[in-house]
Amino acid sequence: MPRSRQDPSSPSPSGGDRSRGVIVTAAGPTMGTTLRDHALPTFRRLAARWGYAVHVEDLTRDGTGADGTAQLAKWAKLAILREALADHPMALWLDADVLVVRFDEDPAEHVHPDHFQALALEQVPFEHRVNPNTGVWLMRSCPEAFEFIDAVEEAGQQPGPWADQGAVLAALGWRRGDEEYHWAGPGEGTSFLSHTSWLPPGWNQPYVGGRDAATCYNSSAESYATRPTVPRPHVVHFMGMVPEARTAHMARTAAAVLAAGDGV
Repeated sequence: MPRSRQDPSSPSPSGGDRSRGVIVTAAGPTMGTTLRDHALPTFRRLAARWGYAVHVEDLTRDGTGADGTAQLAKWAKLAILREALADHPMALWLDADVLVVRFDEDPAEHVHPDHFQALALEQVPFEHRVNPNTGVWLMRSCPEAFEFIDAVEEAGQQPGPWADQGAVLAALGWRRGDEEYHWAGPGEGTSFLSHTSWLPPGWNQPYVGGRDAATCYNSSAESYATRPTVPRPHVVHFMGMVPEARTAHMARTAAAVLAAGDGV
């Protein structure tokens, strides 16, 4: 089970109090050091700039690749978000394998006033798929947000590599595609889909460099070569990399970002 704690190193916001919301994240033994040493300092900087608190969940276990313990760790995201939304007006989930690399924009600006959540779309031409990616997930505390979490939990962990993300697609009425989500795309949709905003792609951009067959899982290294990117993203997602490679690339990128002050 996850253990909740408020990040004691989270600095006070430079403008206003913490009423804006909370940034939440989690990791277990596999990703804990990477989160603490590389990702979390960038989360704190975004939080301080825009008035968010920071909460970290210490998971008792996680895993590597798409194994069973990794899937259970991903599924814990739902309970963590539910708890955060019970105590804060807004919750921004950031996966432990993402880095915030720019701090000049509040992601909440991209949530329509009548919508309860915002996600970025992941586009993978090599696999003929486009789908929401839950690595960066912003939710507004309101009845519909809790109803959506209920619907995701009711859908249950989906087969394949995406425990929570596959269930989110089911709750949105998204077309799954095949067993590996190839050819996934918009489906008939549900009422939740019509109340979902879309973050700009730079708010959840895949890290496309430094990939080969030995460092990737789920998607092949060549699938990253043609993924759309923007010149100056806000968040870079080191998805689908084995832990050793992920940590090395995140460490180099985080060092450059934090040395740059307000981001690159």
